[in-house]
Amino acid sequence: MASSLFKFKKPLLSVALLIFCQYSFASATLQHWQQASINWQSKAGSHINILADEQPAFMALKPYIPLFEQLTGISVGFHALEQSQMRVRRHQDLSEASGLYDVLPMGITFLGEAQSQGWIEPLQPYIDNPKLTDKTWYQLEDISERSLALCKIDNTLYSLPFDFSAPIYFYRKDLFERFNLAVPDTYEQLQATKVKLQREIDRTPSLNGMHAFASRTLPGAGLNTWTVLPVMRAYGAEVIDAQGQSVFNSPETAQSLQVYRDLVTGFGNPDNSRLLHFYEIRRLFKEGRLASAFLASHFYNEIDTAEESDIWNKWEAAPLPAGPIARETSPWAWAFAINSKSTNKDAAWLFIQWATSEQTAALLSTGGSPPRQKVWHEKLFTLVNKPGFNKAMLWVFEHATPDRLQAGMVEFPVIGEII
Repeated sequence: MASSLFKFKKPLLSVALLIFCQYSFASATLQHWQQASINWQSKAGSHINILADEQPAFMALKPYIPLFEQLTGISVGFHALEQSQMRVRRHQDLSEASGLYDVLPMGITFLGEAQSQGWIEPLQPYIDNPKLTDKTWYQLEDISERSLALCKIDNTLYSLPFDFSAPIYFYRKDLFERFNLAVPDTYEQLQATKVKLQREIDRTPSLNGMHAFASRTLPGAGLNTWTVLPVMRAYGAEVIDAQGQSVFNSPETAQSLQVYRDLVTGFGNPDNSRLLHFYEIRRLFKEGRLASAFLASHFYNEIDTAEESDIWNKWEAAPLPAGPIARETSPWAWAFAINSKSTNKDAAWLFIQWATSEQTAALLSTGGSPPRQKVWHEKLFTLVNKPGFNKAMLWVFEHATPDRLQAGMVEFPVIGEII
């Protein structure tokens, strides 16, 4: 409708109609949140600052901030930074108790330290406050328990997830069909498939410069640990036991790390595979220069339309391969937390409730990977027409369990660097 407005010869009429239509649309949209039995305007006139990562889900949220401002009367400063810069800014703000940001992005690598230092608020009191939260409308139980587990320490909720993902196996379905290759079910099969696929690629001039497989190799908690840990667990290896004692030095660890090393280096991998950041692996797959990879499941929303990627109709996905003991993955949830030094905590909670609600999740579903199961079952499984990917996402929702290191351990960043 907006495009037809510009056909009017009188500019003022066009502008007036455009403004009217935008206002009407916003008013109609607000009805979704106004169904909650709370006073969204209770903190009108206040201001909150939001720190965000430049991940797709956060950036997908940004255009809808004006809806929240209109709904609540709360003005919002939304500051998105590249991930490493965000981590530095977040730690500085919290450790110096400056209270600059009312709402902070939170992941499993930092939750333990933030909670142990008292830097973030427990959220249950806000959820239990009927003046701030309509539990029936919000439906906390619709949020995947696997993602909520990543936001808890000692069963206390410190953040709320709005983007949930885990490593899965993305691959070029067209090439697997062309070269008569089966999707590998075990890590040994994946190693053999990598070699076979690269040989076929090298025989095909139109695929010059493509490589068969890549996964994370750069060291660090949240970097290569995200894909190394599930391989270890698939072979029965652990870093620490239930008592917190190191069991890293084991034959199972050695075997699993050799398997991972062989997968990510050598014939079939990019020449600079040891130096590839996961953003670069995403880019290579998106550009058609990588035939398969372990990638975050929420990567689907960067490659599922012709506008986003040249290979949008050529890819599929599957769960990570199985080891001799189990089939594992590493769940991750980007979540929002309240700064304990915030002077506008109730307003911050209203933002988190809005940002993680079913209504907002539905808006963001093409830019993120919402943890709300209803949105997946009623929208995304139909919208993303990839049966293998849909099955993989069901597997993630039902089976993705965090490693002990990813369960709020204060030492996880340090241990991750050592691993």
